[in-house]
Amino acid sequence: MTEVRKILDQLKAIQGVIGCGIVSKDGRPVEMRLPPNMNVETIAIMAATVFGGSMTLNTEAGKQTPRTINIKTEGFNTAIYQCGRRSLAIVMMDEKSDYEKVVEYIGQLESEFGIG
Repeated sequence: MTEVRKILDQLKAIQGVIGCGIVSKDGRPVEMRLPPNMNVETIAIMAATVFGGSMTLNTEAGKQTPRTINIKTEGFNTAIYQCGRRSLAIVMMDEKSDYEKVVEYIGQLESEFGIG
């Protein structure tokens, strides 16, 4: 878990990343890096809900289950990544964030959880 914490710290340090973390697929926060004004439990449960809903939509459409969900709004992006059998990584960032660097750290998290 020490390596996961280190990766999350590096991810959070990317300019424009507002928050990041690891949540369980059932919506429990595992390790989070969020601003104090954000509710950890709310972010965790909503990330898991969005990911689960997307899985259901793809399954119903007869398509492959997603490994990444991107929610883009004007100037802001929330990305949810399958990071392990029971874990998701979440990154909230503005449009100026170095997305390639974010993806690099997500790859490291996937390796830590055994799917990279």
